[in-house]
Amino acid sequence: ATPLLSGVTASNLFADEVKKGVVKNGETLTAAHWGMLKVTTKNGIAVKSEPIQKTSEIYNPLQHYTPDMIYKSRIKHTMVRKSYLENPDSPKPELRGIDEWVEVPYEEAIKLVAKELKKTRAQKGLQSVFAGSYGWKSSGNVHNSRILLHRFMNLSGGFVGSLGDYSTGASQIIMPHVVGSIEVYEQQTSWPVVLENSKVVVIWGANPLATLRIAWTATDEQGFKYFEELKNKKDIK
Repeated sequence: ATPLLSGVTASNLFADEVKKGVVKNGETLTAAHWGMLKVTTKNGIAVKSEPIQKTSEIYNPLQHYTPDMIYKSRIKHTMVRKSYLENPDSPKPELRGIDEWVEVPYEEAIKLVAKELKKTRAQKGLQSVFAGSYGWKSSGNVHNSRILLHRFMNLSGGFVGSLGDYSTGASQIIMPHVVGSIEVYEQQTSWPVVLENSKVVVIWGANPLATLRIAWTATDEQGFKYFEELKNKKDIK
């Protein structure tokens, strides 16, 4: 960080501001891919999460697992495959998935990544480095993993990227020839219109009661409610 005052840095000031907003004992309102949540903390530890709103009778278990995600599911330390750590030039790729993991300090992990990037680019060219990481991320734009990765790769020498996305990649190419537009990311028929005008609703190749538990950003949690209304409509099959 750039020094601002004697003994004071920008990072220290930011850390102090963050500490002021930390709720060590109480409740915090937040949002995630699976909805708007109230998280209860005790002595600085998240002990419970629950939905702020209830739009339907359908239960969404994801809204109750925030403490488990923080303290059980997260990888808390940088880890490296044992075979790679013993010899990065002969890492035994056949052991991926079954090899032992070894904890290393962040500084060592960063050096390993930097060394491998330099070696790969020198031996095989910029086209040998694929910067993927496309897809789900924190709902906040600051933590957009793909953008941060691409910025780093651009600054450090370049990379191979991708076009489109894995969710609708084929549709983006095919649909303009079939219906005249990309369709998949355009305005869909709204639920009120469906409920008012439809006689038959066909759901093909999907399980909405599972996928509606989450959304690309923070879900508005309206989908379950509309499916309940659809189920209760007597004149729709």
